[in-house]
Amino acid sequence: MDKFNSNDYRRGYDNGYNDGKNGRDKSYVKGGLSVKYFVFGSEAYKTYCEGYNEGYRKGCLDRNRNR
Repeated sequence: MDKFNSNDYRRGYDNGYNDGKNGRDKSYVKGGLSVKYFVFGSEAYKTYCEGYNEGYRKGCLDRNRNR
């Protein structure tokens, strides 16, 4: 069901969390590499970036807690 809407927040969150947790620089490149982006365009990209930013913040917090 989730494949049929423009919301790509979850995928962005997961990618952002992994990048933040592993100490990588932010990169929104993967936001444009999905079927949702090609079908829904900027709305999918916007939700991806919102999720990515939140996931990245949480990943950085978790990485710093484990030091």
